[in-house]
Amino acid sequence: MVAKYALLCYLLGSIPFAYVTTRLFHGGDIRTLGSRNVGTTNVVKQVGWLAGLLTLLGDMGKGWAAAAISSVAPVGQLRFALPAFAIVGHNWPIWLRFRGGGGLATFVGSCLVLSDLKSALFGMAIWGLCYLVIRDHDISALTACIGVPLLFAFIGESLQTLLFYASSCLMIVLRRLQSIAAKGLLEQNSGVRA
Repeated sequence: MVAKYALLCYLLGSIPFAYVTTRLFHGGDIRTLGSRNVGTTNVVKQVGWLAGLLTLLGDMGKGWAAAAISSVAPVGQLRFALPAFAIVGHNWPIWLRFRGGGGLATFVGSCLVLSDLKSALFGMAIWGLCYLVIRDHDISALTACIGVPLLFAFIGESLQTLLFYASSCLMIVLRRLQSIAAKGLLEQNSGVRA
């Protein structure tokens, strides 16, 4: 039963809105433009605000839909971990040979269903503060996604909240580590050529 819902959430998450909006508005493949990331920020920078906004809404919408489905799934407490599979789908979509985005917008969409507004805003504020200090999108997301579940555990949030945040943030952390490693390889390769 859990596998069926996990697969459904993965498939929802794997709808590549950044790829689709880039094709519609630009004609190109977002995986070959700018940072080559299949996400909102790259679409805004390479294609424009309207395509970026549609990408953001689509990515948040699939997180919202996965969380809405998981909220009624008859799988006990595990339903709070199901939105993480939508993030996996976004980060590693089968349709794009497992080259997707970073998962933040999909996570925020799922927060609108499974988290209270205070917790979601608190998590986003921590990410924003990290970005202001660190000035690196990947490292600030990584820092926030490690820090928020730990902070929520420290202040005594419910098991459901911890399961939701920890499982979702783990998928974002894994993708950000992959992105940081890829950046390091790119910098290393460009240094060799210079």
